[in-house]
Amino acid sequence: MDKETVSQLKKETALKNFRFNRFLLLRYLLAGFFFTNLYWLLSLAMSKSMWSLLPLGLIVLSVPAIAEHLRLYGYPSDDVRNQLKWHRLYQITQTITNIVLMVSVLTNLGFEQVFPFFTNNVTSKGFVSCILLVGILLSGVILKRINSIYSQKDKHATYITEFSKLNN
Repeated sequence: MDKETVSQLKKETALKNFRFNRFLLLRYLLAGFFFTNLYWLLSLAMSKSMWSLLPLGLIVLSVPAIAEHLRLYGYPSDDVRNQLKWHRLYQITQTITNIVLMVSVLTNLGFEQVFPFFTNNVTSKGFVSCILLVGILLSGVILKRINSIYSQKDKHATYITEFSKLNN
């Protein structure tokens, strides 16, 4: 290979990596939600609770979102408006689920059924409330990031634009 071909390959790889790194936070938080729901599913399954269908549903809904991220590595465009629809749907569903669970914890309606592995006391409810609140906040961060990616206002879009200008 000559220097020009190697240089062109480096530029293409750098651009591909810029585009891929744009979704880094989204991928890591999606994995975090996946494994949190998996742990919750296993805990409910060991308790032989019918509520295990709730985390199972969230896990099933996260699979198309995970597949979207796998496809995005080779995606040749910066316009990804239609590429994160499953991830967006998953995060909205996760947020709504966490809000409903928060209401359940605060009103004591179904706490023992949804979280049978915790004792029904203030400490357990405080711990679960903190976990749910963090989940709500992280989902909000993800939804905000998806919207900024859709509108091309994220910092990686700026990097991609600058890099493309400098290398064309």
